[in-house]
Amino acid sequence: MIERKFIRNLAKVGHVEDVVVDEKYRGKQLGQRVIGALMAFAKEAGCYKAILDCGEERVPFYEKCGLARKEVQMAKYF
Repeated sequence: MIERKFIRNLAKVGHVEDVVVDEKYRGKQLGQRVIGALMAFAKEAGCYKAILDCGEERVPFYEKCGLARKEVQMAKYF
């Protein structure tokens, strides 16, 4: 998803959500390829950044994909 940020003069931000590789296909670098493709898409779309949320246990995977830990997310579910 691409969102426009009002506080950044309507600049674009890419959002990545719900990317999962089925267990039987893990270990084939499919997740890295998907994340790489999504990052390339966001860049080509003119996004100034791409963001995602993940559990603490997934941080090493996303760091391996070139993402860095940044800030804290807060949520309220209804």
